[in-house]
Amino acid sequence: MPILDFKEISPATGGAARDQFELFTREFLDLVGFKIVIDPDRGADAGRDLIVEEIRAGVIGETRVKWLVSCKHKAHSGGSVTPEDEQDIHDRVRTHKCSGFLAVYSTVPSSGLATKLNAPDLPFEVQIFDQEKIERYLLTSSGIKLAKRFFPASLARWNKEHPSAAKIFGEGSQLSCCYCNKNLLLPKPHGIIVVWSSLSAAEKPRTTEHVYWCCKGLCDRALKERYRRRGIIDGWEDIPDLMAPIAYIRWAIVIINQLQRGDRFTDDAIESVKSFLLNLFPFVARDMTESERERISQLAAIPSYLGGVGLRIAAVEYAKGEASVARMSEAKSGISLSARRSLADYV
Repeated sequence: MPILDFKEISPATGGAARDQFELFTREFLDLVGFKIVIDPDRGADAGRDLIVEEIRAGVIGETRVKWLVSCKHKAHSGGSVTPEDEQDIHDRVRTHKCSGFLAVYSTVPSSGLATKLNAPDLPFEVQIFDQEKIERYLLTSSGIKLAKRFFPASLARWNKEHPSAAKIFGEGSQLSCCYCNKNLLLPKPHGIIVVWSSLSAAEKPRTTEHVYWCCKGLCDRALKERYRRRGIIDGWEDIPDLMAPIAYIRWAIVIINQLQRGDRFTDDAIESVKSFLLNLFPFVARDMTESERERISQLAAIPSYLGGVGLRIAAVEYAKGEASVARMSEAKSGISLSARRSLADYV
């Protein structure tokens, strides 16, 4: 599915902005690496919108190829570019003393035009930039500024659904698996955070002894064998789930509530919690994506004592009969019923 909506560029049928697609083409071809020889203008142009030059470096020197550029902006109608839209291509290329024909289209060529342009006996080179090829260049690190100029609404939507870490700290966030040392945040967030806590007697504070993060599967099993012993039990959360802003807030409030009611953390455990929250925060300081909203809704539909939103280790207290279901839901999510109402708009 296309990301950039070419209808954001004004149609070429009239008005003060009717040259916008040709101006965009000039900036785009300059970005790709062509040298602009003749800029877009108005009036009789003998069938050319721009002329650009490509410099090809060879073993014994440079070869310069001059291209006649044809811009066709049909995104507003959705129609393909037809042979009737591109007449006398051979004569146009020869008239402007060019060696190639460069088509820049906001849609695609029709099958008839594609056959014409791909004919094996053409005396000139042909290159076509359709909407997909253009988009592929623009959504790179070097093209994103140009995309922001001509497709601001499309890029805003894309950025919201593909958030990057906020630049808050001097160095980028680093969360390495505590077993294999693999980065759990890049290129795509994955893995789990695991919390080992004591099975406390009724009305006695619980102690969180170990907190770590790791890959799922082999690394998780290896670390579980390392830390497992009588009297403590593990709980976990998926790291990508906690990168949703609301889930992150709820998880942090769980820790605060545990400390407030007298539960204890070992020095190593509390330092791990702080490190985890700090490294995840740059990924959280943003709007939620639609997929994250859906995921939070799914988690919210699961009762907290069955592993819904919040730390799953709270289910241990419920199983031991230390709290009612209502109290467990509050302890698990870390949010009172009144506070949940104020957060309801986010999920």
